[in-house]
Amino acid sequence: MTRQRRHGDPLVFKKLGNGEAQAFLRAAAFAETDECIVPPHRTGHWNVRTDDGYMNASRYVWIIRHGDPGEAHVLHTCNGGSGANGCVNIRHLRLGDNSRNVLDRGDAGVQVGEAHHSSRLKADQVRRIRERGAAGATHQPLADEYGVSRATIGDIVARRTWRRLA
Repeated sequence: MTRQRRHGDPLVFKKLGNGEAQAFLRAAAFAETDECIVPPHRTGHWNVRTDDGYMNASRYVWIIRHGDPGEAHVLHTCNGGSGANGCVNIRHLRLGDNSRNVLDRGDAGVQVGEAHHSSRLKADQVRRIRERGAAGATHQPLADEYGVSRATIGDIVARRTWRRLA
């Protein structure tokens, strides 16, 4: 489930048929409409299969139109800045950094951290995990104590998750 959450559903293009998805995205990259462009039978953000793996469809559209943005994030102007409906209209996309992306998600009401429905940890628990990790506690005992995976503890201690938490 973690892989699917991180990279999206690898079967997404099965719904559009052979070559139809790429054609759909190429059309979106040169759209002349100001309406959201959402693929049929799809809701939410979706991913595109590339030679190197998977990529967010809105980033793929940006690359078709403007080239690789490097480390920049491709952000949405629609749906309160979240692009939650899966829109890939090039006119609704802009570049920004991670902090702008986080702010847009918050403004759009996308829940992150302990407010997220699947969060098992609270902010004070994350702070305690970081303190104990810095003091040399190993990850597996912490994972057992808090009811999460060893990888989750590692991500918290390394600040790959819960980054906004001081």
